Amino acid sequence: MKKIISIILAFALVFAFTACGSKTQPTSQANTENATTQTQANQNTTTGKKILTVYFSWSGNTDAFANYIHDTVGGDIVRITPVKAYPENYDDVADYAKEERDKKARPEFKDLGVNPEDYDVIFVGYPIWWYTLPMIMFTFFESYDFSGKTIVPFNTHEGSGDGGTYDTIKQLEPNATVLDGLAIRGGSIGGAESEVKDWLAGLKY
Repeated sequence: MKKIISIILAFALVFAFTACGSKTQPTSQANTENATTQTQANQNTTTGKKILTVYFSWSGNTDAFANYIHDTVGGDIVRITPVKAYPENYDDVADYAKEERDKKARPEFKDLGVNPEDYDVIFVGYPIWWYTLPMIMFTFFESYDFSGKTIVPFNTHEGSGDGGTYDTIKQLEPNATVLDGLAIRGGSIGGAESEVKDWLAGLKY
């Protein structure tokens, strides 16, 4: 019931954020603090390339999306975890994210346990917050040089698609190849595994 009330309040009070990001509560505190979630052999058997899936997730929706990808393409998977944890309440995180955006903040994240520059293909996932990338993703892209790499973006949202963020990534990483991304509504992620697999097949992964 508490979760339902929180969702209703979020729609009423923070519609703009609801249209952009995920409104589900975080899955657990452990998930928000552990950077590395799983590791497999990091070379994809189909492409022969080293693949990394790296993502930021507040509610757990982007986490589920990232694991659909990882289960299909293999490689390594890590979660971007902020040094300072985001609020767990939806309204609070909406306000916090807006303040970060307005200040053009660059939140720090914990050590990933891997160097993304060591990979050939990097799947990068995030929710849409206030019609753009969460500011921690700007920190991520500014922390690494992906020249000559292939970046495959993916995101969750609640009505704003990719929010123009794929073009933003191209601007942030002009020397990388940025492939067509996939945007899925956070509320639909539970039934989206086949859609993700079809998208990956279209990209030949």
